[in-house]
Amino acid sequence: MKEHTVKVVDSFEGHDDEAVFKSIVLTAENPMSFDIYVMPQKIHGMGLCICQQGEAVISIDKKQYPIRQHDMVIFLPGAVVQPVSRSDDFAGCALMLKIDRVIDVDPSMGVQLYLAVRDQPCVSLTEQDMQAIFEVRDLIQKKIAYSDNPYYKEIIENLILNLFYEIGAIINRGKTLEPRKTRSRQEELFENFLYLVATYYRTHRDLGFYAEQMCLTPKYLSAIVKLVSGSSATECINRSVIRNAKALLETSQLTVQQIADYLNFPTPSFFGQYFKKHVGMTPKEYRMQAH
Repeated sequence: MKEHTVKVVDSFEGHDDEAVFKSIVLTAENPMSFDIYVMPQKIHGMGLCICQQGEAVISIDKKQYPIRQHDMVIFLPGAVVQPVSRSDDFAGCALMLKIDRVIDVDPSMGVQLYLAVRDQPCVSLTEQDMQAIFEVRDLIQKKIAYSDNPYYKEIIENLILNLFYEIGAIINRGKTLEPRKTRSRQEELFENFLYLVATYYRTHRDLGFYAEQMCLTPKYLSAIVKLVSGSSATECINRSVIRNAKALLETSQLTVQQIADYLNFPTPSFFGQYFKKHVGMTPKEYRMQAH
């Protein structure tokens, strides 16, 4: 198994703002295979990697996951992902999805997928599973070529939603799915809030933004989050920011200024004050301690 250094990569760099899907072939010889994928600013996406041969170790938010042939690992919006090592015969594929517009078609699907994989992002696939995923992938790639179709966006977005359903079916195979009506309205709102925070924490740390997205008042949203989780809504937002700041300080070679820029802080000084307030030490002190 070989070790690799890391850097930040925008997987949609050079693509126009309408791009919502990208397929990448992964091999031991392809350097992009083992760059760190951190969702770029204003791209609220997710990704998945399927190991077709060999094995690898991938770190997601500082937790390492080994993957082997026929394993799939899913990267949620906002995750800090670092390939750690791979075997010489590693081969696979990665799919990168920009889902902010797609989720508008079925908002509940994004929430369900987030809740299903946030604690266990890896799943083993059967040959039938892989065939189903690759068939949808190939159809998306085929339809992308026909951009002059007047319903181009709708077709691509619904095909990606279809891919979400295929992945959801695989993840929940063998489980007895709870009917959504069994959850209270407060729990549903809290789940929606968690998904929004995971998607937008880099660009929005204010409670008002999330309340507006959910058509609620900030006071009511804060009360719901407190009732369901025991923590305030602001605490949940701050935890997401700090968790990812820590992961970047520990696993990347980015400077503090680059991390501050990536997390959308106005200045490194402001980021440092924010970090120290919540962690009790400066970013530089935390990095030195972690190493």
